[in-house]
Amino acid sequence: MPVVSGSIDGALASALAERLGWEHHELVARRFPDSEAYVRVPTKSIDAVRSEPVVVVATTFPDDGIVEALLMLEAIHDVRSGNLHNLMGDGPENLEDVGPGIFLAVPYFGYSRQDKRFQQGEVISASLIVRLLARHIDGLIVLDLHAPSVLDDLDTPVEFVSAMPEIAEHLKINVNPDFILSPDKGAIENSHILRKQELMHTLFNTSQRTWMLMVLL
Repeated sequence: MPVVSGSIDGALASALAERLGWEHHELVARRFPDSEAYVRVPTKSIDAVRSEPVVVVATTFPDDGIVEALLMLEAIHDVRSGNLHNLMGDGPENLEDVGPGIFLAVPYFGYSRQDKRFQQGEVISASLIVRLLARHIDGLIVLDLHAPSVLDDLDTPVEFVSAMPEIAEHLKINVNPDFILSPDKGAIENSHILRKQELMHTLFNTSQRTWMLMVLL
């Protein structure tokens, strides 16, 4: 099964593929002089992308990461659906649709903290990002999502994974802090995981979003 990445998560995707005994394929991902993104599935990876289900590793942060992730998913979907028409006339232009099999692994989900409408007229950014990403995926794997409820309306199967046990072990061996402070209710579950490791006391604070305008003279 190929593990695919762009310009942002190449090292992580390569390590994941090596750990699982799979192949890592890096897409051509770069920026035009005006900073617009460009993504292409290289010719050498087309057969691999079509032959088996694909795991796409993509961090949706910062905004550049979101755009690159969307373009990667679109490019892989086109290749798997057999839509290879191009102006250069390279290779076959139409192949058989190989069906579903695109799974997105998100190590950091950008905008996940914007999961509620705090003030009138705000956009719920997390929900919008989810809808955009869900267009061409058949499964989603998310690491330590701030508010899992933002995915409740998603029809695509979702797998939540956490690095908190490993983080707790690292803190216990190398840091040994007196306590862990959870900044808001959304992070309390992570604090509980640390407490279950008999690592430290946990405290949490109730946060309220405020706005500040800073003027530099």
